[in-house]
Amino acid sequence: MSKGTKPERSEAPTEPTAVMQRLNWQLAWRDDGRVAQALYAGEEIEEMHELSEAGLLDEFLVFLQEIGMMAALEQMQLPGVQRVLVPTIQFVLLYLLKVLFGGQSMNELPRVLFSNVALMQLVGFNARQVEVGLTRRGDAGRKTKQKQGPLTPQCLADNISKLSPEQMESLFNQMVKCVVGLGLLDGQRTAALDGSKLATPETYEGCGKVKQTRSVKVKGQKERATEEYYVYGWKVLVLIDVHTRLPLASDPS
Repeated sequence: MSKGTKPERSEAPTEPTAVMQRLNWQLAWRDDGRVAQALYAGEEIEEMHELSEAGLLDEFLVFLQEIGMMAALEQMQLPGVQRVLVPTIQFVLLYLLKVLFGGQSMNELPRVLFSNVALMQLVGFNARQVEVGLTRRGDAGRKTKQKQGPLTPQCLADNISKLSPEQMESLFNQMVKCVVGLGLLDGQRTAALDGSKLATPETYEGCGKVKQTRSVKVKGQKERATEEYYVYGWKVLVLIDVHTRLPLASDPS
């Protein structure tokens, strides 16, 4: 860099990742121009931090530990399961990460989550488990597609779905107590009630159903037809604090 040349400052990114949007922690951004300007002025670099999902989630998990939420997660047990290869807390944390990352499908987890060594180490897996998996099940029939992560998305889905509604209700209430104990929700609050559909398979025990209509294309015809179908599951009502957007109570019906 020649003397007297002043680097132009680059703009901060305008589209944060799904994790940063959900955690709302946008404390730093990449600014090569400003860094070059500081180095040219003779400033020393005291420390460096990687702006990655792993670094962001590391502090988030520390936050959960400090407010007592980790202790509640560690008490979770899968009902009716005698031998556990993976602790229940790891299944819960993996599903929480799926939500934070905005995952729409379990099948995308091996690519966007399970194969990320840094994130998996935060959850409790080591690099060897991420590379070759926890077991050799299915290795004999695997020819071209390599393993991605310590477990399969089906394994996560099968185990996380074993948690009972009572366990999930208790966990939710403990989360609210932890947040209230931290002082984030004190005094009078303005709340809003929001309802969302929670779809389940038809075979899910205790679920309800609602009839809906949809437009379908009929082979050989230009006009679309209307057909009726059933959606199975529950309607979850959530009471949300308007100011902080934190959930206060929920009721599946």
